[in-house]
Amino acid sequence: MSSVFPVSGAGFSLPKVDRIPRSAVPGNAYERDARIASAAPRIPWADFYRELVWKQGEHVALIGPTGSGKTSLLISLLSLRSYIAVVATKPRDSTMDYLISHGYDRFEKWESVSPQRSPRRVIWPNARDIDSEEKQQEAFREMYRAIYREGGWCLAIDEGFTVADTLGLKREMRQIWTQGRSLGITQVVATQRPRWVPTEMYDQSTHLFFWQNSDNRMLDVIGDINGRDSRQVKEIVANLDRFQVLYVNTRSGKMCRTTPPPPGFDTTGR
Repeated sequence: MSSVFPVSGAGFSLPKVDRIPRSAVPGNAYERDARIASAAPRIPWADFYRELVWKQGEHVALIGPTGSGKTSLLISLLSLRSYIAVVATKPRDSTMDYLISHGYDRFEKWESVSPQRSPRRVIWPNARDIDSEEKQQEAFREMYRAIYREGGWCLAIDEGFTVADTLGLKREMRQIWTQGRSLGITQVVATQRPRWVPTEMYDQSTHLFFWQNSDNRMLDVIGDINGRDSRQVKEIVANLDRFQVLYVNTRSGKMCRTTPPPPGFDTTGR
């Protein structure tokens, strides 16, 4: 199946490892920070954002607690894509209102409209009734079918747990993660509950973003990431600063740390 959408990407390079003065931290803490600095050097956000390679068809996963900045980062990443469908599951959502006020078209279900006429969409079924899950499930399932047929879309989900578990769409999500690359479909999923979303979110995504988390049950989910030392990744994630993220490229194996602006600020670096 061929896609009618263009594929684009850019170059990305890591700087030299940052140095930590030995006098700045005591014994074991210095050794820990030196290990982290060597494995995942710090990169200024503007440089990271400018040099990030994100090709159409590559999936993205964002894992972090509520209020960490997942949604802000997700929105900033979407500006790098041309054809976008955003899944809205809440009865009211200021993020979706923001997108609609900035040029996104709102649809209660998927519409057969040319992507050239409507390249950026929010799919927002009516969720104001307490029993609206069935309507949402039907609308999003049809959306998945249409995107799979058309190819070339970037599908963004800010509530991965809700879509996978509450609405029961794990099978559709897995289909995109495992088959979407060949169709030029990108799936961007954010979650605060990594234990309750399909494991394909991690092993099929090229770009992983982790926020600070010291919950061992959550850290155990990380496991081996395409050959990365799971203990190393866990150590870095557990010691991230507030709003700092660990970026892992599962194809190249490169890791770095960067700090997007806090939620509510411009994250594009422009």
